[in-house]
Amino acid sequence: MFDIAICDDSELDRSLLIEDVRKCEKYRETVRFHQYSSGKELLAAMELTRFSLIFLDIQMQGMDGERTAEEIRKMDDSVVLVFYTGFAEPTPRSFEVQPYRFVKKNMPPQEKSRHILAALDRMAELDLGPVFEAKFNGGRLFLKPDDIVYIEKYRRGIRIHVSPAAKRRYHTGGLEDKEPEIRIGGKLSAYYDVLKPYGFGYPHDSYVINFKYLMSCYKDEIRLHGFPNMVFKIARSKMNEFNQMKKEFNPCLKENTAAFSLAVPALL
Repeated sequence: MFDIAICDDSELDRSLLIEDVRKCEKYRETVRFHQYSSGKELLAAMELTRFSLIFLDIQMQGMDGERTAEEIRKMDDSVVLVFYTGFAEPTPRSFEVQPYRFVKKNMPPQEKSRHILAALDRMAELDLGPVFEAKFNGGRLFLKPDDIVYIEKYRRGIRIHVSPAAKRRYHTGGLEDKEPEIRIGGKLSAYYDVLKPYGFGYPHDSYVINFKYLMSCYKDEIRLHGFPNMVFKIARSKMNEFNQMKKEFNPCLKENTAAFSLAVPALL
């Protein structure tokens, strides 16, 4: 059973969204709805309930949706988050919380249904996704796709870089000191084949990135949440495929036209 939270200060809009979700037949019997009229109510509920999907209005009385989303990400960086709003447009602040979709309440019904189904499918994929056994500090870690920000070729194996929330969850350190050494064997291309359906891109032969953590993209350079001082290059041969997948898995991200500082080191 999937627990879905709907946070909107309009009771009518919450009811209409529930009707829209129930139109998706393959999930009709496997979802449970939780309704909240404010960000404060939702955050209090998250202390006790682990949600698989959150629909969040932006324009609400009191704590608005963007502020609520920032607090949500402090508590859970893997829940599928969808902004569901009447008039507000995406802002740079919206992108910082890694929303999966930005759905307008007044979208044409067919387009709205497509976005809602995509969010439900993403919710199910994350719940059923693969688990990777990695080595860390003489022991083992079992990582899910959403734990991973990017993986890279490293010496004769693969090194995994995880999100700040995963570092706290697995007690790996690396929040303020050096990056933890999380290693796994095999070929990078093989991991990409497994991770591609879960929102990963392959911008360069040296690394695979999780689109969920894509912070900005400018020409052939990208930056990722959690690693603000790193610039990742997009190989010319992979540019078209990468940009197509970016549109599919991170449609809220607009190309960042601000130039990167030359002082930021690039991964080649």
